[in-house]
Amino acid sequence: MDEKLIQRITVLAIGVENYKNMRQLKGPRKDIQNLRHLLVLSPETALYEKHQYIELLDPTSEMLRQKVNEYTLARSASGDILIFYFSGHGVPVGRNDFGFCTTDTIFHPGAEAVLPLTLFKFSDLLSSISIMDITPVIIVDACYSGRVGDAIVSPYDAMTTMRDEINKVRATNYALLCSCSDIQSSLDSSVGGIFSNSLCEVIGKGLPSSKSKLHLIGLTQIYQGLTRKAGTKTAESTPRLYVGETLPDFPLARNTQYRPQNYSFVGHLKSIIEALWNDGDERELSRKEIDDICGKGAYGNHSKLSYEPWQLVEDNPINHKRRLTERGRMYAQGKLTIPRDIQKDPITQQWVTAKNSPQIKFYGS
Repeated sequence: MDEKLIQRITVLAIGVENYKNMRQLKGPRKDIQNLRHLLVLSPETALYEKHQYIELLDPTSEMLRQKVNEYTLARSASGDILIFYFSGHGVPVGRNDFGFCTTDTIFHPGAEAVLPLTLFKFSDLLSSISIMDITPVIIVDACYSGRVGDAIVSPYDAMTTMRDEINKVRATNYALLCSCSDIQSSLDSSVGGIFSNSLCEVIGKGLPSSKSKLHLIGLTQIYQGLTRKAGTKTAESTPRLYVGETLPDFPLARNTQYRPQNYSFVGHLKSIIEALWNDGDERELSRKEIDDICGKGAYGNHSKLSYEPWQLVEDNPINHKRRLTERGRMYAQGKLTIPRDIQKDPITQQWVTAKNSPQIKFYGS
């Protein structure tokens, strides 16, 4: 996975529960809190920096438009990815659009419809971000309820329209994850939406190592598990995923069940330090000399001693023999501790201290 791609991703998470003119909801605040924890705060799953996560709770339609405008204006190059997450009421608009209902959305009881200027339309989002060739990844936990669910166009038409509108604006470079099927409603609760809770639980659990060696997971990897998880909670909502053929392979989170490459400071590595330190009479040794003193198995692992955060041994650039670094010298004298275990970060490809690794000290032979 290209680390630069991760840096080009922005999450815009919107939760609306305190509606002035529609039935209030209980879960959206919790939904965006859970999402923030998974994507930004949790060391097990978080992949994005705080500045990559934008959060709006109970915005008006104008506030949401302004935030999308600010995001688009801040783009200086094409190729960015916007993950647009919405938890709240959703409603069909006419026969060719979809509306994200904001706190000030007004439902007209006589017309059995919402006033279009009081919500944020799906077409508004797409037309805005298409200016900078931004790839849309739309995750919708929208609750159809009461008269809103019966308004003019059925949810089937609305979801189909969302998919078709993305195809028109972004060709096949998009993703759309809906909380329910074409004719179902999305369920709300005081601890968050059923769909959003299931999404967070699946990401938090990760993919079993027996099924995947991926260190990062995205929509396509979690969809099957998401469908199963949501199905165990309710038979009334079945998530739907639409993915464009040219969508870049982008991640949502770290895979909690991924096991990175790791090394431990074991006996044969210690023997190399002892050989180079030589009881204080330091020496440089060739590969063959290390083989003769420590055994061939020890030499096969000597390069690990150069990895961060150990950095105990290095090559002499002139004769290419191995020698202690200043850190190695301090370690051999008992003046420095090192982590017993190191692992390779799958994103940066750098060696780092393994989680929960104890610090160890050198005590000689």
